[in-house]
Amino acid sequence: MTKETHTKGGYILALLAIPFIIDQFLDVDNIFYKIILLMIYIYFASVGSLSPDIDMKGSYISKRFPNIYKHFGKKFKHRGFTHSLLYTVILCFIFELVLKYTDNNVVFLAIASGFVIGHFSHICLDLITKEGVELFYPLGVNFTILPIKTSSKTEKFICKLLNFIVIFLFGYRFYLLI
Repeated sequence: MTKETHTKGGYILALLAIPFIIDQFLDVDNIFYKIILLMIYIYFASVGSLSPDIDMKGSYISKRFPNIYKHFGKKFKHRGFTHSLLYTVILCFIFELVLKYTDNNVVFLAIASGFVIGHFSHICLDLITKEGVELFYPLGVNFTILPIKTSSKTEKFICKLLNFIVIFLFGYRFYLLI
């Protein structure tokens, strides 16, 4: 999947997850503070939705964070470790430590929740590609659900459909927030 498709997928999953996590960090009275926290959450969902591709040279995220790419890109193959459930669990553990260290700061809750949800959306979208992902790394078995080719007409259609859903969900969530 392309950067655009992954970003829209991250937005969608983050917007769908809001009712389940709203008590964690949106339980404040100030509407402007709620909007800022929501924007932080959505932003980090988009960053998280691109993060698994840190293992691929030339990806948007590896160009933005070349020092992190040096540690992952040369050591792991694309759609391997960073696309696995093991990596997702390690990521959650790291965020859990950060949250404990910051005494469950509401901003860090928004960042961590958004990032992990975006990361998970990336894995879900890559599962419907022809190449699949090594979901249970280090087993080395690729899992795939559908044979959609990256940058194909089918993916472009999916991207447009996701864009429509993002606009709808964003409007709906903003309406409920106010």
